[in-house]
Amino acid sequence: MLRAGVRGCLLGLRRAAEGEAMVDTLPRLCLTNPAFTHLRLFCAQAPTENTQEAPPPFNRKKDAVDLDRAVALALSEARAKFEETVELHVKLATDPKRSDHIVRGSAVLPHGTGKQTRIAVFASEFDLEKAKEAGADVAGGQDLVQRIRESKGSDIDFDQAIATPAMMPALASIARILGPKGLMPNPKKGTVTDDVAATISEFRKGRVDFRQDKGAVVHAGVGKVGLSAEAVAENVAAFFGAVMLARPKGVKGSGVQGYVKSVSLCTTMGRSVRVSVQDVLNASVKARRRV
Repeated sequence: MLRAGVRGCLLGLRRAAEGEAMVDTLPRLCLTNPAFTHLRLFCAQAPTENTQEAPPPFNRKKDAVDLDRAVALALSEARAKFEETVELHVKLATDPKRSDHIVRGSAVLPHGTGKQTRIAVFASEFDLEKAKEAGADVAGGQDLVQRIRESKGSDIDFDQAIATPAMMPALASIARILGPKGLMPNPKKGTVTDDVAATISEFRKGRVDFRQDKGAVVHAGVGKVGLSAEAVAENVAAFFGAVMLARPKGVKGSGVQGYVKSVSLCTTMGRSVRVSVQDVLNASVKARRRV
């Protein structure tokens, strides 16, 4: 009977961290039994949760995390008194000095940028009415060109410019004013078009134009911190998908191989978080399938 009880205790206390203490509470007469001596030694050697090694601390500069966790970490850094922007930075393996390595394009963010964009349209009188109906904030033809030229750009009150092909010769006279501000309409950006209404609609929905800088990095605001974490993640996936589609033919390899080095996320005043390139790629593929 005694041995059967001891065996039951052995099984019950095999992984218990407090087994040693429980043995000490047994009557002194029981401790004289050899079986209980074995129990004391067995419990003392049993592994416990407290003796397991803790996981290594998260290194924000080196460790890449999945997209959802990266968004949560980035949003937790937003402590400024103003509404910060969530910024995405994609480091590419391209050479900006090579003409066949130019990366540029546009993306429509499903949840918008959170920023109110003022849009100007340069068009003939016939198209101006359509532009105004579509929601253009500023619309004009030769008169608008002349106003900008005479003010040397000091009275520019718009964030995006769209022009019809017929107006491009007139815009040549203010190209040096609009160009440095990133406002010069460009066919490659889709801002020179006859379908002005559709282009205005895209910008209202959250269209973002991008181009790699001299350091081969693409930067973009993918929303405000007031958006939900899920909405920010979906915006990131949509933007990254557009960057992948803009991959130059001169870049060797396929997919992200030889093209994307790293991806990071941050808020305007917050610390950056590295994002797993493969995870954000998977998210962008899923987003395209849903469209």
